[in-house]
Amino acid sequence: MKRVLGLTMVFMLLIGCLTASAFAEGLTFGYLVSDMSHEWYQNIVKGAQARAAELGVELLVADSAMDVTKQVSQAENLLTQGVNVMMITPIDPNALANIVAEATASGIPIISESNVIPGAMTYVGIDNLSAAKQAGLWFADYAKENGIDPKILIVGQPAYADCRQRVEGFKAGMDEGGLAYEIVQEVDGNGSKETSLKVAQDAITAHSEVNVIFGINDNSATGGMAAYKEAGLDESALTVIGFGFEGVVGREALLGDTPYKAAVAMFPDYMGVSLIDASYKAASGEEMPENYVSGTVVITRDNF
Repeated sequence: MKRVLGLTMVFMLLIGCLTASAFAEGLTFGYLVSDMSHEWYQNIVKGAQARAAELGVELLVADSAMDVTKQVSQAENLLTQGVNVMMITPIDPNALANIVAEATASGIPIISESNVIPGAMTYVGIDNLSAAKQAGLWFADYAKENGIDPKILIVGQPAYADCRQRVEGFKAGMDEGGLAYEIVQEVDGNGSKETSLKVAQDAITAHSEVNVIFGINDNSATGGMAAYKEAGLDESALTVIGFGFEGVVGREALLGDTPYKAAVAMFPDYMGVSLIDASYKAASGEEMPENYVSGTVVITRDNF
């Protein structure tokens, strides 16, 4: 009897897999990436491609290269090709209003990555505010344990709501942790290491008392860290906290002999898997939450 029940369960699972596979093989998803030059998006795409292949879904990927006009044109092309679901990492969410309207009229769900697109079915991404708050709480404890009087330089990217939330959450965590601190300056590193290096150099020249750097992504944190080093300041007095832990850059910084002490890990390959899974649910007609949340954790050398 046990053997029969076991075989029956296996058979039912196989039927379920075959049904899902048959449905998936008729699906085509499109994904418009804002900027594939970033390691974060390269890893998202790898995760998405692997999951799509696993399900048997066709996946079309296009790089918008931070060109709003190009992204709108690419979206129009995907609609013309008749994709079942369109995923977008928006450069300017408001520029996609006509695309959203056209897709909605055609019954094509739009799913955004990280930043909200008005009218989209859902956005796949972390809870930036909550994740950054955990980083702030971690640093509050770390600063107290190590006798740090924080003079903080924030290397942000205020053009994006999610990046603003990371800064806001980090401050909220420090506040909740009861840490006395001073934000000496906030600069816009535009998410790139080169720009972050330059603006951090100017800030550190004006504020040599900086002893903490918080960056909204790996490039921002490591760019600020490089500026501090180039200024000839004592790196042993510096604490760097990043956000993203996107791949090689963050991993080498955290595990190397550097002031990079912690990062909020977002797992981009898993983000890619989540994008495909959310798209599959949308194509299946499932009701979607406003935010299809993927997970985070504060990574340090101790828990890596």
